[in-house]
Amino acid sequence: MTTTEMPEPSDRHVIAGGARLNYFDWGNPDGQALVILHGIQDCARSWDTFAANMRDYYHVIALDSRGHGDSAWLEPDRYTFRDYVSDIAALVNSLGLRRIVLMGHSAGARYAFVYAGEHPDVVESLIVVDIDPDSVNTVLQGMLERYETEPDEWGSIEAVVERLRSRQPQSSDEMLRLQAEVMTRDSGGGKRVWKRDRAILKAYQRPGLWKEWSRIAAPTLIVRGRQSNLLTHETAVKMREALPKTKLAELEGGGHWFYQEFPGAFEATVRWFLEGQD
Repeated sequence: MTTTEMPEPSDRHVIAGGARLNYFDWGNPDGQALVILHGIQDCARSWDTFAANMRDYYHVIALDSRGHGDSAWLEPDRYTFRDYVSDIAALVNSLGLRRIVLMGHSAGARYAFVYAGEHPDVVESLIVVDIDPDSVNTVLQGMLERYETEPDEWGSIEAVVERLRSRQPQSSDEMLRLQAEVMTRDSGGGKRVWKRDRAILKAYQRPGLWKEWSRIAAPTLIVRGRQSNLLTHETAVKMREALPKTKLAELEGGGHWFYQEFPGAFEATVRWFLEGQD
């Protein structure tokens, strides 16, 4: 499916503790809810390709985390780890969702699996994309340091495309262009600015979560790009062995943003897992 053929989701919002949280609803309200969370500095529409292909089978809902995308920018002390977990609860409760599939990438996956462990009655299946429960991850710390030194404004959409190519070199030109468009907004004169609050970078919290991981009751899929150095093979295996009803898929060719580098293979893996839950 090309960007010109891609359907447009409905742009909606909920209120969480007085904060406006934006989300995108891809339709099919009679289908099982598939709630998707993005990583730090990304946004809900980073998932457009996957969401558009899953919309005929699931009620796909992609959330802009607070301080990201079109959700509210807040005071730095309102970007805590627990705030992000509580935002999932606000979305689920506001929409009256039950027995959901919950999927998150990177930081979004950490919020997702903590919520899943605390709400076994709500989360029927869990998909964790390329993240670990450790309190320290030197690769992620390096990513955050790079983000902090980068400008908020870029001279052109092409400059954003090349920046994204450096982090996910196997993505197609079409995917990179799509990501550049949804992750930035026009600031005039052809320039683009990130659609995220810079304060999220310093406020980011990374508690150790192995105890929370052990509480997950839902069947869980861990997806790792084999070329990712953020979630190592050894840690992924440890995660799988710590939980019953957990599968690990290590996919060849891509890294941390595998779902954007090889969207077809990523989608096939998710479908394989979810069809096994029927």
